[in-house]
Amino acid sequence: MRPPRVNRRLRGPGLPRWVQRFRIPLALLLGLGAAAASVLAGAEGQLETTSALRVTADLGVGERLSAAVIEEVQVDAAAVPRDYDVEVEQMLGRQVAVPIPAGALIHPEQLVGPGLLAGQDPGTVAVPVRPADPAMVALLTPGQRVDVLASSDTLERGSSSQLVATAAPVLWTPRDDSENWLPSGTEPGGVVILAVDPATAESIAEATQEGRLHLSLRGTVEPPGPADRQRGPAEDSAGGAR
Repeated sequence: MRPPRVNRRLRGPGLPRWVQRFRIPLALLLGLGAAAASVLAGAEGQLETTSALRVTADLGVGERLSAAVIEEVQVDAAAVPRDYDVEVEQMLGRQVAVPIPAGALIHPEQLVGPGLLAGQDPGTVAVPVRPADPAMVALLTPGQRVDVLASSDTLERGSSSQLVATAAPVLWTPRDDSENWLPSGTEPGGVVILAVDPATAESIAEATQEGRLHLSLRGTVEPPGPADRQRGPAEDSAGGAR
């Protein structure tokens, strides 16, 4: 009589058998995953870059760009405007209109010049204003808004005042008396550059010839329309009376 047959093949747990059964599909999936990861890594390494300029030190309003504080770097093309085309030679000697922290990219809109009006409404002009109180200029920084009041003393009319600009944005203020990018013969220390519409610029020019200009700082307000800029104190008083 033969002894019973003993099956000596060891059976492992269920998971290894499942893995063994699907080992080929799993290998294919792992291979595809590795290939996809390498493709993505290659795509990240091939991002489009472009040359840009950045400052290596903190720059305050009115400081001039020099080779000592400018460096050329490669950045993601999406990090700069499409028309960004700035070269070191073009930037040397240009004056900063707003504070620029170290490591920040240089944009033409941050500099004194045509870019100073970037972002303003079409037709906006930059006009220099010399207030009767030069100390007021030291309290201003680009981006703030001011009212411009003209006062005069004449024999015919006596003392009079008129509001010639309302909530005009400040574009530029000098940091010291050595800064003179204004026309020859003009002392810059007490001058501030404002953004106004052409009609208001004409009113400011006329008021400058007839009397003195005074600036008053405003809080955060909605930009006024052209009609608001031309309103005088009498109209404001009448509006308040109503």
